[in-house]
Amino acid sequence: MLIWQARVAFPLYAWGLLLLAAGELLRLAALRASGKATRTRKVGARRLVTWGLYAHTRNPLYIGNFLLWLGAVLFAGGDWFYWLLLLVAAWFLWQYALIIALEETTLSELFGAQYDDFRRAVPRIIPRPWRSGRKRPSAALPPEGLHSWRYAFESERSTLAAVTLVLAGAIISTYLKQ
Repeated sequence: MLIWQARVAFPLYAWGLLLLAAGELLRLAALRASGKATRTRKVGARRLVTWGLYAHTRNPLYIGNFLLWLGAVLFAGGDWFYWLLLLVAAWFLWQYALIIALEETTLSELFGAQYDDFRRAVPRIIPRPWRSGRKRPSAALPPEGLHSWRYAFESERSTLAAVTLVLAGAIISTYLKQ
């Protein structure tokens, strides 16, 4: 639907590219902290990631995904893009509400009080500013430090390929209609 109805045009495509870039940067920074362990269909973890972006929001990859899709819709533009924006927002709210609930239950079972403390200190989605007097989570890095940017890019190849295909499809669809 996104590609079929696409009409790539300025300024929407510029805003779309900005959102796409922001979403991908968030995903890459999150992957530097968590590694590939968070990119699995199996819910579980060997350790609780509380550093990097995870010290500010418990779900930075999901925020990145949301921005990627909003960016793709804006980039494509078209007559239906308002409806597609609403559809993307509704889909993400529903999908991630279910996923996050399952993950939180599992992480609470795996890590107990450690996860409960993390959950109280770090917001689920929207990062909040830290004020004096409020308990700030420890953002201490693991002993091995963050993964490299190269590692993050390599683990993100399939997402980058999918985004490239969607953008190319939108451009091709736009020019075929002219």
